[in-house]
Amino acid sequence: MLECMRGWRALAGSLAAWLAVARADQAEGVSGPEDRASQPAGGGRVVAPVYVNGEGPFRFIVDTGANRSVLSQRLATRLGLEASGEGNVHSVHGVAPAPLVDVDSLQYGALSLGTEPMPMLSGAVLAGEHGLLGVDGMGGRRLRMDFERNCIEIVPSRQARRLRGWADIRGELRFGHLVVVRGSINGLRVNLLLDTGSDSSLANVALREALRARVSRNRARMSYVIGHTATRPIILRDAMLVPRVSMGELDVRNVAAYVGDFHIFNLWGLSEEPTLLLGMDVLSQTRGLAIDYGRARVYLHLHDDLRFGTRLQN
Repeated sequence: MLECMRGWRALAGSLAAWLAVARADQAEGVSGPEDRASQPAGGGRVVAPVYVNGEGPFRFIVDTGANRSVLSQRLATRLGLEASGEGNVHSVHGVAPAPLVDVDSLQYGALSLGTEPMPMLSGAVLAGEHGLLGVDGMGGRRLRMDFERNCIEIVPSRQARRLRGWADIRGELRFGHLVVVRGSINGLRVNLLLDTGSDSSLANVALREALRARVSRNRARMSYVIGHTATRPIILRDAMLVPRVSMGELDVRNVAAYVGDFHIFNLWGLSEEPTLLLGMDVLSQTRGLAIDYGRARVYLHLHDDLRFGTRLQN
């Protein structure tokens, strides 16, 4: 289903990725992102019309970095939903408890997106929207976002039409629904994550150390970002400029990334591997993005003057 929505961009930004939630009485849980920046979004985040328990549509931020969908506390109250348990929410800087609510149905058009207990969150983390649409309901499906037409499509992978003229990049699935793309920075092999829930790009310390001799860091030219987590606000100041990132046949130039020993990289087991998370500051410069969770492939639709092997300026 291809759905176009007027005014689909959220105004506030996110700083991280992967919302992981598990009931407090479980020994281990699946986890995900949670920091949101209070500054205005550079390109804005994508918002989809979602129905909850047959009511709506409500505005959910499409977050390819979140492994679980989330309800705002405001929407849960409106729908008369009460907490049925508690889970741990993993964010950039740590873990915090959140109440869980049982949902009978979560739908985008005619597609059911799963009915597992959903965490309730409030505050700046949701940028005033009704919730987050994570990737827990994307198994075996392809998510396509058309940034020019303000449209979203979610279809089964086996029924997805070929995207002619789009850059096709092979990835791999980790933790069930996290798509990791292998790329390179100045000849160094790195992990690349595409996160539509984040306005800013993030790098782990392993990447900075590996590039120390090749990448210039310039704090004076970078403004700081104030982020909101489930527990406390944080300020990101340490930034570096990545001059060239290669993904398949596509080059991305001059990516400004905030660097840190972020909890989410430890959660994903990527703290020791050079890793760069690309946010909407980079992704929104394309005409469209598609992620096929059935085939573990990423597709980017470039502007006419940005063909393969040319420079996509950040």
